[in-house]
Amino acid sequence: MGKPGVSRSFLLVVWCMVCVVAVSGEIKTFRSPAFTLGPGDVENNYFWMELPPGHIGIKSFNGEVVDEDGHPVPLSEVYLHHWVAVRAYVDNKPTDISSTDVSSARNAGICQSEVLPQFFGFGSETRRTDYHIPEPYVIETGNPEEIPEGYKEQWILNVHAIDTRGTVNPRHCVECLCAAYNVSVTEYGSKVPEEYVGGLGCCLHHYRCALKEGVHGTKRNLYLQYTVEYVPMEPSLRPVRLYIIDITDDRKSVEETPRCKVEYDVLPCDRSKDIVCRDEKHALAWLPEENVVDVIYVVGHLHGAGVSIALHGQDGREICTSYAMYGTGNEAGNEKGYVVGLGSCYPEIGSQKIKPGEKLHIKSVYKSDELHTGVMGLVGILVADPVAEHHRSSSYWKITAAVVTVAVAVVVIGISLSRYAHSKRSNMGYQSVDQP
Repeated sequence: MGKPGVSRSFLLVVWCMVCVVAVSGEIKTFRSPAFTLGPGDVENNYFWMELPPGHIGIKSFNGEVVDEDGHPVPLSEVYLHHWVAVRAYVDNKPTDISSTDVSSARNAGICQSEVLPQFFGFGSETRRTDYHIPEPYVIETGNPEEIPEGYKEQWILNVHAIDTRGTVNPRHCVECLCAAYNVSVTEYGSKVPEEYVGGLGCCLHHYRCALKEGVHGTKRNLYLQYTVEYVPMEPSLRPVRLYIIDITDDRKSVEETPRCKVEYDVLPCDRSKDIVCRDEKHALAWLPEENVVDVIYVVGHLHGAGVSIALHGQDGREICTSYAMYGTGNEAGNEKGYVVGLGSCYPEIGSQKIKPGEKLHIKSVYKSDELHTGVMGLVGILVADPVAEHHRSSSYWKITAAVVTVAVAVVVIGISLSRYAHSKRSNMGYQSVDQP
């Protein structure tokens, strides 16, 4: 036999060490303050959020409802209508969020004022939707240069959850049908308009959906548990900008002010005319960008009965179509009849570009075999400034050189250790396999 060489197992160790060098993110899991729900109860509340401190780049962010033991709660018991994480600047942090001076630090747009300002979170689909941001991109947070003097950055969490245990019609509860909540007056004291059949206005904080006769279920403490993957911010990382496009924005030109209404109703089809009952809704959108941008990531948000939501460019090209995934079982993350995931799109970097002033088209598709109230059709899109080709090439070779250097160093050290161990075995009376 020949002299001892580098074994396959050793090369595998080297490769794993190189992988560790390439993936250096940290993962932390947090919980919201407890909220208490009994059968039919609604929680639509705001909480201060805890995030990793400092100037960081967030790679992924996901959440779910759990019980006191940390067990995921199925959507069939507690429906997560939505959860959103909103960045803000505050002058202090009292117990009551409503009593502090909050300055908006919303996403890049597109909707008016404070509509859809979140950076993370959508709804029931979060357990099985891929929200990871590809390398070298991140959502930047904690940048001291962006925080107004006298303020500090603080994140706020909005959780809207509905306990459907023991309810007469769970679907009516999660679709916020006004009749299911026996609501006739708005939270501001005015009469609910006759044309408003259902939506967020009828399933507000501490409202209760209609229960079956004799139901007296127990209340329990629940939490929104969220997991954050992040890295310390450094020059090699590239911040992205987040836009949320709303299918209900009915403007027809870029000069018009956005009119995002967030919710809409899907009316039942005429079965005598429609073989396949589908409701299609269309809208236009424009990104307020002054230069060409690369599309980094796209994901949709739909409610129950949703089929898909698509984003196309002005020339008709498909940028992304996000399809709804439905559960088939009973366990958390696979609840039958519920939207448990939305497809995400990761275009090859540089392959999908949006020009300044480009008119974008979105289309949402819902099943319309029956009435569905308070549905949504949203598209979240992450964009970044293109990287000059020579910079991209330079960065590639720098990263490659660094990885190769680490690998070579590990191999050299390994060979040296192997030789040292071999000499020790010889000195201790052991005989090498290639000696006579």
